[in-house]
Amino acid sequence: MTHERFEIYSSEGELLRADLRYIPTGEAKPAIVFLHGFKGFKDWGPFPTMMEEFARAGFITLAFNFSHNGVGEDLMNFTELDRFARNTFSRELDEVQSVVRALAACEGIPLEPRELDPNNVGILGHSRGAAMAILAGRHSKLVRAVAALSPVSTFERYSERHKERWRREGAFEVLNQRTLQVMRLDVTLLDDLEANAEKLSILKAAQELPILGKPLMLVCGSEDLTTPLKETEAIAEAARGPLTEIHVIPHVGHTFNAVHPFKGMTPALEMVLAHAKQFFKKYLQ
Repeated sequence: MTHERFEIYSSEGELLRADLRYIPTGEAKPAIVFLHGFKGFKDWGPFPTMMEEFARAGFITLAFNFSHNGVGEDLMNFTELDRFARNTFSRELDEVQSVVRALAACEGIPLEPRELDPNNVGILGHSRGAAMAILAGRHSKLVRAVAALSPVSTFERYSERHKERWRREGAFEVLNQRTLQVMRLDVTLLDDLEANAEKLSILKAAQELPILGKPLMLVCGSEDLTTPLKETEAIAEAARGPLTEIHVIPHVGHTFNAVHPFKGMTPALEMVLAHAKQFFKKYLQ
């Protein structure tokens, strides 16, 4: 298996650190772009192993860190908290679209064009990354199929009282339960959400996917407390039709029992992988 670490730039000039995995065959293969979630990163827990599994199944995989996810050059630690504070939803969507365009054109990607089928690019995301995958499916003509794991159904997760305090203080702080770091979010995130509400509407994007003829797979744990099952069900209802499927994994939460540092695949995550492989093989091959 070929594994290339490389750097690419978004349309706004932001540095994106990425990994490409595939088995060279000299023949065109479909590709999957992976998107991590909030307080996540491409090398969290099982994500690298998942990308290897897709590569062994005949796909090219490209996973990258959003430029303002807070993780720096060492790829494992939140050393760029000032950048994390300035992140916006629109920036992340732009970065997804930039990566998809670059991949489809093999520009700045360490990949021979003959290895890629540019007409068969899918997106797989987890949590907030799953929502970004749905948005990218709506906004990018190059995306053919979308798989969303533990997706959020809306970015509007703050009360009016919370927003008022956020604006008054210019920022609010969240605790990273794993690292115990206090991570600030500037008011720019709120400004972006209010200024681009329609473009960033996950349910509206989901509603349009079947109109665009784009398949959508949703997977959620039945005991997910971070993005409860009702959020996945709301997305499924918005995208209702023969191209949309939903899978509920019983007795597991937001990460399907996977942890960081990685301690091996879980039975629940194996089920998720099986569903995803079947979905992408059906719609990308």
